[in-house]
Amino acid sequence: MENKQDLSNEEPEKELFRDKIFDNEFEQTELDTSEKSFQIESSFLEKTLDEKIDEQMISERIKNLLLGNERYNRFNVMNSDGTFPKINKSDINEIYRHVLDSIPDVPIIEAFSVITGIYDISPEKFYESLSNTFKTDLISELRNRGYLKNRKSLF
Repeated sequence: MENKQDLSNEEPEKELFRDKIFDNEFEQTELDTSEKSFQIESSFLEKTLDEKIDEQMISERIKNLLLGNERYNRFNVMNSDGTFPKINKSDINEIYRHVLDSIPDVPIIEAFSVITGIYDISPEKFYESLSNTFKTDLISELRNRGYLKNRKSLF
């Protein structure tokens, strides 16, 4: 048979790529035998019922204010192509200022938290978009409440 190739003259097979699904090494991980504790840290204080009700009321007030306003609610209305309108830095500052001016008794930390939730914006991005005045006020309030001990910035 003349068409038969000589196997000894073949090039060595190239190294096959490792298949991450079938050739995994999950079982070869190191075992962590350190002590695990599922006890609640002693410094943790669960929110009281009054605090939970206050937070819920603040959240509802801010949601009603923003979602009841056509200008600010438009960021929560889906476009025809299935996307949501982009919120730029000036919009974020305008929304934040509107909430703080319209409901001055709402603590700014809670306002920050609720607004990020309403518009589904990461807190880091929201913070980056705020004006320096708002950032300073927010950091001051966090420090006053004891949240930023030994830290110079929020994130």
